[in-house]
Amino acid sequence: MIGKIFPKSAGSFKNRIRYIFGCTKHDHEISGIRTISHNTMSRDPLPGVLQGNEADLTEMIKEFDQVETLRRFSIDSDKPIKPVFHAMLSLRPGESLTTPQWRQAVTKYMTDLGFDETTQYVAVMHQDKDHQHVHIVANRIRLDDTFSMVKDSNERSVSMDSVSEIEDRFGLTKAPRPKDTWGVSITHAELQASIRDGDLPLKHKMIAKIAGAIEATNAVDGDMFTFTRLLRKQRVYINLTLNDEGQPKGISFEFDGKHISGRQLKRSRLTWHKLITQEGINYDPETISELQDEIERRDSEEQERIRIHYYEFIAVDGKRRKPIYIKFTAKDYEFQKMIKEILELIDAIFDALFKPRECRLKRNYIEYIPGQRLLVPEELELSV
Repeated sequence: MIGKIFPKSAGSFKNRIRYIFGCTKHDHEISGIRTISHNTMSRDPLPGVLQGNEADLTEMIKEFDQVETLRRFSIDSDKPIKPVFHAMLSLRPGESLTTPQWRQAVTKYMTDLGFDETTQYVAVMHQDKDHQHVHIVANRIRLDDTFSMVKDSNERSVSMDSVSEIEDRFGLTKAPRPKDTWGVSITHAELQASIRDGDLPLKHKMIAKIAGAIEATNAVDGDMFTFTRLLRKQRVYINLTLNDEGQPKGISFEFDGKHISGRQLKRSRLTWHKLITQEGINYDPETISELQDEIERRDSEEQERIRIHYYEFIAVDGKRRKPIYIKFTAKDYEFQKMIKEILELIDAIFDALFKPRECRLKRNYIEYIPGQRLLVPEELELSV
């Protein structure tokens, strides 16, 4: 299960409540809607909505909206507030809970977050093919003499703990969670992809790796060179954007072929400025040239994976010498195994044509293009 808290908002509850009851456009297919629970005076609007009648839905929206009006008159405060709370609990595809089980899960989740009998809420389940998820819309204003607000400090950590306990209670698959997300929220699209693939979104993977590299760098009082090397060990590479003086003004991170800027990942911590002023990564402007060289360096294993290899075979048939070239890249670490398999293939295919007893590997060339002059080993070394 994954729990997501959407950004809170001010104003009417209309858009959120109409959304969870399927009255507005969704970014996913809905094959079924079911009201799980609610504690409002107005009745469940779903039966009417399914028949095209939104009268009960309008009553529920009015009931939610009236609480803020009562609060404003009662405590005479013009302080801006965001009473509209919206969260979602999502199961992995193939997993499901009964309505009573969903009701228990919602009650526990809301209680853990500080909501109680004085706060209005409604929970609605959406069935998306074989994927169940429940939307919860709640009022953060307490309907009592104080009209106080439900606190939201540390709510994301509380949400993750609550979800973990719900998973344990109902025997659900544990959702992947990074060691440290640094408070970066996950989009709905990322959430759905995470549930589908059973893996963390790319952004959260990168943040977890970068956070670990920052901690390790600080532990040894390292600098930007240390940070770069630690990231490279995790196959995370950095790219710098320079200003007119040739000094870094921006940084982006590369992982698994994808590039994301530090500002997009976490603008309050992972921009170039924040890394050297707030996160404690030492940087000497005089070393920019050396740092650029370090950034551009890839580990020898990574270099080997992208090198192009050509093998030249000479088949001797009387006075004829016919070369055969095979080109491939070593994208995995079973390089010798690939060579052996190729040799066995040639032996099997060309047995009759080239008399394999006289067919031998003459030499190999790195990044050699057939048709051009062959480089002898000495020339090859000089050309690298």
